[in-house]
Amino acid sequence: MGKTLAELKELVFRQITPADFFNINKPPGTEDRGGGQSYIDVPVRNVDLDTWHSFFANVEPTVTKSGPLWTVEINSLGNLGRQEVAIGQRRDASVNIRSQKLLSRSSNRVLAWHPDHGDFPRAPADMSSAEDPRVIELTAGVRIFILKTGQGEYWAGWLRTEEIQRLAAVDTRFEEMLVEPAGHLSFDPPVELDVTSLKDPFGVQPYAATEAEAGVDAEEKPPKKAPYNAKAGRTEEAIAADLFQDDSSSEEVKKTQKVIETFERNRKAVRDLKRLYKTCQVTGDDFVFSKVNGEPYLEVHHLVPLGEGGSDDPANLVVISAHIHRMLHYAVVEGIDLSKIADDKLDFTINGETFTITWRPEHAKVISDAGGAVATA
Repeated sequence: MGKTLAELKELVFRQITPADFFNINKPPGTEDRGGGQSYIDVPVRNVDLDTWHSFFANVEPTVTKSGPLWTVEINSLGNLGRQEVAIGQRRDASVNIRSQKLLSRSSNRVLAWHPDHGDFPRAPADMSSAEDPRVIELTAGVRIFILKTGQGEYWAGWLRTEEIQRLAAVDTRFEEMLVEPAGHLSFDPPVELDVTSLKDPFGVQPYAATEAEAGVDAEEKPPKKAPYNAKAGRTEEAIAADLFQDDSSSEEVKKTQKVIETFERNRKAVRDLKRLYKTCQVTGDDFVFSKVNGEPYLEVHHLVPLGEGGSDDPANLVVISAHIHRMLHYAVVEGIDLSKIADDKLDFTINGETFTITWRPEHAKVISDAGGAVATA
């Protein structure tokens, strides 16, 4: 089948978070109080209401108590089909794409975002929460979008970070998709669009916004942000899950048993480290809460990820709060070099802000004896 070309004029995108993915894919009955969220929110701080009105200028909205509601004919890239999709304001803070929960009688999942049609990531049948390591891995860098053509048609698709990076390397107008959780892009001149392709729809030509177009002097330009939630590859938990799973052959079972023994030993190390510190090594009692049994809730982080050759022993582990743990995984972290520990402390930065890891002397000695391996962020 040959190409069918159109002109890309505008695009609204949204990063799919683990919470989004879990909510729109979870089985019925997962929540005690009903089916849970069935929509994908786009915060108005990223795409304001005036922009939505302009984006859907050729669609008359229904006025509801919550705000405008547009019923839009959405085509899915790759000739997957078309459908009417409800998009509207449900609360002041966001505009949402309705009926996207897959396992629901009222489901109207956009075909391009459907695992059976658009090759969208498929949720594990037994996932239990948005914290499921498989969910985190599946959603890393996934961005859905709805675009508007010069012919006034609306098309849906999705891409991952690495695909957008290739686009942005040629046409800088795509860069915002890399650094923001959601947003609206305008293209003038327009970008050639192949609506028959879901995986490679954009025929970009070299384009870089001039300083005048950007409205910023060269000396005032801020440094480029790191890609938003683009951490690709397998999570530590996913690696562990693969390492410790059973296998049908007796030879593999023997190998797995040996790894399980190591895993059990290091689970004890994790427990003992939490009991030893009783607080976050980075922020103290900040962000630490008490569990039902009165013990502080803490997590243990691998300074050098397992997938990057890090060890699973105390020399590579720190005890931290859940909040700091998420920041270490998803923010821009710089300066963690264990060879530079001084007086049992190490300064480093998260998104440019300085933090300090503090070790107990005997723990710091373990790291020193291990050679002060360097952790890279």
